[in-house]
Amino acid sequence: MIMNKKTFITMMLALVAMTGQAQTKTATVIGYSPALKDGTLVFAGTGSRSTVVDTVQAGRFTYTLPVVEFTESFLSFYGEGCPNSYTVIFLCPDVTVKVTGNDCLNPLWKVESPIPEQQTQNRLTEYCRDVRTEALQMDLANAPREKRDSVTLIWMKQQMDILPSLPVDAATIRALLGISETAMIRKDFPYMEQLKEVEKTFAARAPKGFENQLAEIHSYVYAKDEQQIAVELAGNESVFFKKYDGVAPENILQTILDNYKGKAVLIDMWATWCGPCRAGHKAMAPMKEQMKGQNVQFVYIASPSSPPTTWQRMITDIDGDHYYLTEEQNHYILQHFESSGIPTYAIYDTKGHQTYKSIGFPGNDVIRKELEAASK
Repeated sequence: MIMNKKTFITMMLALVAMTGQAQTKTATVIGYSPALKDGTLVFAGTGSRSTVVDTVQAGRFTYTLPVVEFTESFLSFYGEGCPNSYTVIFLCPDVTVKVTGNDCLNPLWKVESPIPEQQTQNRLTEYCRDVRTEALQMDLANAPREKRDSVTLIWMKQQMDILPSLPVDAATIRALLGISETAMIRKDFPYMEQLKEVEKTFAARAPKGFENQLAEIHSYVYAKDEQQIAVELAGNESVFFKKYDGVAPENILQTILDNYKGKAVLIDMWATWCGPCRAGHKAMAPMKEQMKGQNVQFVYIASPSSPPTTWQRMITDIDGDHYYLTEEQNHYILQHFESSGIPTYAIYDTKGHQTYKSIGFPGNDVIRKELEAASK
């Protein structure tokens, strides 16, 4: 058979499309609840990213997400009667999950899935159904924070009651991580001894692959106080933990910049709980290695929204100077940059003039180009 040029190009394009389809793996979620109003927005995503994936019609919605491997995803809604909360759905490539309910309390809906971790999550949800229902209804009613917090504590207690009898997997590790972080933030957490016992049980039973999560849980359960952290970091010349607490918020940015006169400076506003922030750190690591020896300083700024123990552990893997500021100081800098979120990046040239700003990670090529221009 003789192929003309047009036929050959058509076949090649079809081959490329088929190859792309073969490489793109997805999972599908199908849902229904008669209580959902038409037009309700469906949000879903993996990691820290969530976008509108569908609009409810006749109580039904369907969406697919790109899924390369086993992953945790989230489902939430924006519409009348919907709580500000999400459903945890574990996904794998080529899996279809069915989600159904009779109301708008989506975290309590039935999730039909062949994935074992989802079945663990379902058992956890069912065991805590009554108190979780109360918490969601209080959220919808805008109940006072104190009342909601008391119910949340009961919910955490119930989770700890059942966790030792469940498999140690992504679902239970996730639950224990959330409880332990709350315990660290709340100095008066009433179930600390039970939490320590559960943490010890999980550490002994956990299969391989959860080492990082278990280390984080342990750091929350046995969190150091700020004085101890300050002592441990005292000799580190690139870490400034609460050393500038006495500086007025309106002066803190200039105080930091004065430490790097004659250098180009990248300021990275971040937090330990911010997924996109951490992704930016990982993405920039090779670029920072390539730029070593250049007249550039990387400066990372965090605040009390980042638990000190977690912050101390994380910064060991982030090359640069680290500042732990007060909430007021951190807020002032974000206002100065006209930013309402993190990560926020700002670049200053060797004369101390701001030359660039980005809310969200703009990519290594942009950052490197701006830093090289600022360092001249």
